[in-house]
Amino acid sequence: MSELSWWQARGLAAGALDPGSDEEVPLATSLGRTLATDVRAVVDLPGFATAAMDGWVVAGSGPWTVVGTIDTGTPADRDVAEGQAMRIATGGAIPAGATSVIPWELAHVSGDVVTADLPGKSHIRPQGEECVVGDVLARRGDIVNPALLGSLAAAATDAVRVVQRPKVSVLVLGDEVVHAGVPRAGEVRDALGVQIPAWVSALGGEAASPRHVTDDPAALGSALASSISESDVVVATGGTARGHRDFLRSVLESLGARFLVDGVAVRPGHPMMLADIDGTPVVGLPGNPLSALVAMVTLVEPGIESWFGRGDRELPQVQMAESVSPSTKGLTRLMVGCRELGGFRQVEHVSSAMLRGIAHADGWAVIPAKGVPPGATVPWIPVPWFRSRQN
Repeated sequence: MSELSWWQARGLAAGALDPGSDEEVPLATSLGRTLATDVRAVVDLPGFATAAMDGWVVAGSGPWTVVGTIDTGTPADRDVAEGQAMRIATGGAIPAGATSVIPWELAHVSGDVVTADLPGKSHIRPQGEECVVGDVLARRGDIVNPALLGSLAAAATDAVRVVQRPKVSVLVLGDEVVHAGVPRAGEVRDALGVQIPAWVSALGGEAASPRHVTDDPAALGSALASSISESDVVVATGGTARGHRDFLRSVLESLGARFLVDGVAVRPGHPMMLADIDGTPVVGLPGNPLSALVAMVTLVEPGIESWFGRGDRELPQVQMAESVSPSTKGLTRLMVGCRELGGFRQVEHVSSAMLRGIAHADGWAVIPAKGVPPGATVPWIPVPWFRSRQN
């Protein structure tokens, strides 16, 4: 099959995974999880009119006679009438009849009499100022972040329904791959097996320990078969090109795979593939490290986003600080760079075999084949540990 456009490949990858099942978990354990349903407020916030400042809650214009104290955690034991005041702390319940809270630093107290100019605002938070019962506080597909944990807890949420994490198997292919020490001539250290599970985790998945597979078709077929039986997605690194030791394509064919993507018109990373075996997506990443990561955001990330119910969300945009010339081969290019004052700029050390650049980058700018002038706005893929979108 011919190479697909980068956008076509991402679209096919997004459709390769059905939405995941959901489960209920305690709110306190939901950090980083994806909501499976909207979450609504169980109570008004605040649940009663409260003081926004420490000071004196008063009725009418002054001076005011002090008639008591309101402690936090308890309701007022009396109303306040015109000309009366009660000491109150931030968050204290406002008694009936009150019209303002005088901050303590603005008040003058002599005996049991408080005098002050009335402030420009009441310093009283009305009941339901932040939300009322039934308001949607978070949407299906949102990722629970620390602030959202606090927001939901304040609104009396004890448990949430979240999408179960997809199980991802990782296969590292190649006789040349070694896992420790200084590699000899012809060998390379495993730079993908140590990081692809972390990428999967950052995207919200659950990756099994990577498995190293030698360049042997029988061993690869066995590893693929067992991985497919125990995973929602299988990711294999290496073996996607057409060299004499690249067996992934032929082994997938022998297992009856249906190829959705076999090459993408993008640089770097074009010899990537996506196949389906009995409903389980198998993603083939190129062996060059940066190319493999381009394949991750092209063919793995969209599927996981769909699993979590976010497949229809568009990529964020970034403004380019510099121009990019047209591609002589009509290819989409994923430019590794950082957002700086003035726009997105490419970093150094970004060839397909290098990881040094992406290790310190914000993500990729998606550059169309026609190139872009400075100041142009283009889609942007943040690295998963950096992104905050939809959180």
